[in-house]
Amino acid sequence: MENNEKRQYLFNILKTTPDIVEYSIKMSDNELNKRNDFFELKNRIDLFLDNGSDARFYIMPGLRGVGKTTILFQLYDYLTNTREINPNQILYLDLDRLKDQGEFNILDYTDLFIKDINEEAYLNRNPLFIFVDESQYSDNWDHVGKIIFDENKKVFLIFTGSDALNLEYSMDSARRSIKKGIYPLNFSEYLYLKYDCSMPENISQTLFNMIFSGEIEDSLKIEKQVQLNVYNKFKRDSDKIWQDFIQYGGLPSSFNLPHQEVIQTTIDIKNRVLEKDLDLISSFTTPIRQSSYSILNTIALQKPGSLSVQKLANNFELSKTSVLNILESFCNAHLIFSVDAYGSITKRNRYPREYYFLSTQMKACIYQLNGQSTQTKGDYFGSLLENYVASSLFMMKEKTKRDFGIFYDSRKKSNVDFLINTIMGDIIPIEVGIGDKNKRQIKNAMNKYNSDFGIVISNKTQSIVKDDGVVFIPIKTFSLM
Repeated sequence: MENNEKRQYLFNILKTTPDIVEYSIKMSDNELNKRNDFFELKNRIDLFLDNGSDARFYIMPGLRGVGKTTILFQLYDYLTNTREINPNQILYLDLDRLKDQGEFNILDYTDLFIKDINEEAYLNRNPLFIFVDESQYSDNWDHVGKIIFDENKKVFLIFTGSDALNLEYSMDSARRSIKKGIYPLNFSEYLYLKYDCSMPENISQTLFNMIFSGEIEDSLKIEKQVQLNVYNKFKRDSDKIWQDFIQYGGLPSSFNLPHQEVIQTTIDIKNRVLEKDLDLISSFTTPIRQSSYSILNTIALQKPGSLSVQKLANNFELSKTSVLNILESFCNAHLIFSVDAYGSITKRNRYPREYYFLSTQMKACIYQLNGQSTQTKGDYFGSLLENYVASSLFMMKEKTKRDFGIFYDSRKKSNVDFLINTIMGDIIPIEVGIGDKNKRQIKNAMNKYNSDFGIVISNKTQSIVKDDGVVFIPIKTFSLM
């Protein structure tokens, strides 16, 4: 497009964005509640506006449907209605739509926005905001961000995308940008966003600290608050609400839909990632790309830990390298993540990785769509719970930047589900399950790894209990983390 066409495109965006935002941040004329991620970014914007903070370039990788765009729209609404920023000084640029206009360089659009459309604000050094959605569709988004950051100290930038590798490891943006990953909801966020249930302050951090310390007093107080002030107010069984959450509630873009529509929406998200994002992450031949659908389904339908890369390669007539490349691409798209066997580097290389879905909603919806009936209800929810525990630990590691390792116990007998290796070298064994979980297995692991305490996450107890060094955490309580 010529400059006049690009300018007109930007004018149209600036004109239509307020109505799009108004529609997107409301449900039945009520504003949607906001996630903690919104408040963290809002605080950064306040520091930029009030104190001239140079922390003004953020990248937001995350799975499709996880709510990145809604956060951008809520920030737009905050800027215009609370901070009274002129809407013409805020550019929301969706590259998924812009790419339909043909080849583009986003620097052309950002330059026109900053130096032409907002020439007066630019010359007067008034603040400008650029929110670029679906950045993976630009080959040089990071270079553009670097140029804008270096040349314009009064511009605040946020780039989102579903290609984690591209957004997280760019050399151009690494020294200037701050990563803010957006992840599927935990149970606390789900209850707040869907049911408007306010949660105790620092609930996630308190429960997380209990996992590492084995001390239960602070978590017991918070658990009691939730039981009295949240669960008791529900007209429905809170256990049923948890079951809805773990199957249909991880991705905020769909959790107000009926279950069948959630399943279809989730599958659409999965297909969109496979059809549009994988080619941006890694160049696959048509047969390999087609096999990726079946491989992801296989991961969803099997129990955690039972995946054989060589067997997948044989079944789909692919090389082992091709299968590993597909799995790595799934990880980069935030569909799945991997857990290594505990032990030396040699042992980790000898044992296969275990793969889990970042969102249990994705796993559950694929499972249900394929009409599987081979698992009992207990086995089904047990599999989802094990996946949820793994993803919760993984996400908390990413969010808190705490230095610890998450491994699986590769022993054939008396093995537990997970082992946390702390920075001090301590091992915390974790056992997960639905049904009656006794202390035998966890105590065996505590003795094997010389652990001061162990964790059992199950429905054995209705509240947190510590017995003989074993901390029993109810599944609903753990899910609040």
